[in-house]
Amino acid sequence: MNQNHRRITISFRRPTLTEVLAVIAITLILFAILLPPVKWASSGSIQLPVRIVVFDAAHARPIAGAQVTIVWAPPLADVESIDEYRDRFPANSFGDVAEDDRHLTGTDGTVVVEQEFRTGGSHRRPSHAHLRWYWVMVLAEGYNGVVIPVRHESQPVAILREQKEIVVPIGLLRAQ
Repeated sequence: MNQNHRRITISFRRPTLTEVLAVIAITLILFAILLPPVKWASSGSIQLPVRIVVFDAAHARPIAGAQVTIVWAPPLADVESIDEYRDRFPANSFGDVAEDDRHLTGTDGTVVVEQEFRTGGSHRRPSHAHLRWYWVMVLAEGYNGVVIPVRHESQPVAILREQKEIVVPIGLLRAQ
């Protein structure tokens, strides 16, 4: 028996640079599509001037000499949470607020307080300043005091930088 054996040879040619780059590009695109997006979070702070305008709500006149301070306290979710943080808002006084953190309005009823606000951002939401965690307390002789948040919601840091300051108007009513 005589068998003829044929030898089969396969030869590969060397790929061109264009072909190699195309394979690399396709591989990178597939990785980018298949890999989950990068998740990140950041925190920090931003220093902003807060212009507080105190006025007589019944007569729309500025109140000079009103005492003003800004305190940190969590946003209130419901009536029960008021009791939990009542010590942060003492009646008719600033309680433990340091003298350096107390300010008086001028003849135009305004005072500017430099305040540092906490910020945070993530891959889903750009950096925001948490303004609702900061409360303005105002006391003026002959008027009922008031405590209100700087804002009721967080604000984008980029917008706050454009505005350059936060304005908080506060109307007071005469004490009965």
